[in-house]
Amino acid sequence: MNATERALVLKIGRFREADVWVRLLTPNRGVFNAFAFGGSRSRRRFVGCLDPLSHVLFTLGSSRRGDYTVLEEGSLLNNFSEIRKDSVRTGIAVNCMRFVEAVEVNPDDAGIAYDLLLETLTMLDESQANPEFVPWLFRAKYAFESGFTPDFMACGACGKPVGMESGYKFGIERGMIACPTCLSAGKPLDGLARPISTGALRALDWIQQSTPSDWATIVMDSEVRRQCSQLVELFVAYHLGLSWDNGMYKKV
Repeated sequence: MNATERALVLKIGRFREADVWVRLLTPNRGVFNAFAFGGSRSRRRFVGCLDPLSHVLFTLGSSRRGDYTVLEEGSLLNNFSEIRKDSVRTGIAVNCMRFVEAVEVNPDDAGIAYDLLLETLTMLDESQANPEFVPWLFRAKYAFESGFTPDFMACGACGKPVGMESGYKFGIERGMIACPTCLSAGKPLDGLARPISTGALRALDWIQQSTPSDWATIVMDSEVRRQCSQLVELFVAYHLGLSWDNGMYKKV
């Protein structure tokens, strides 16, 4: 039985002479592979649809035995042409797509990953945002949307709101803040913890509440950015098991 579903094309490859395999992200199924038989030669069924970085409405079927998905035809919704014109933006978009692949998104988290990636690509395509912020903002937002939601504005031990004083630490494993008073009273955070400024805490709280469209106007102090990006990398590595190393995501 055929069904239609919106999909973001993450990767493609050819097998045999005219057939194509396609790695897709959809809001219902997550990341999976499908096959477009005759796709590399089709002039009607897949016009402009079988390229990475494409948003497509596909008609999906299945093999006779039901053991793999077949792409029957596609209708291009967006090819993000402005991203494709800029090598830097293309690289940032590919980075986000590789992250989604590496996470191995399952159907339960499919809607989160699909919406976030689509909104991020749309923002990169339509705005003049500084793209160098985007990869770690994307990773942070995915982690937060997936249920890892630290409270960056209150001490996890005493509940006191974050003030302007220095001396805060963030515990990676429990995802909580410890204030200077609790730390000086001999209540250290368990496991891996990092000092963090109030400016970085407020920035992380903003990121948690933001959407990709907000990232187009973000301005961040260099030290705040350094602290935030380092903490995000540690947080993602611990809770999602992924790190960015030598141009690829690796399991940790």
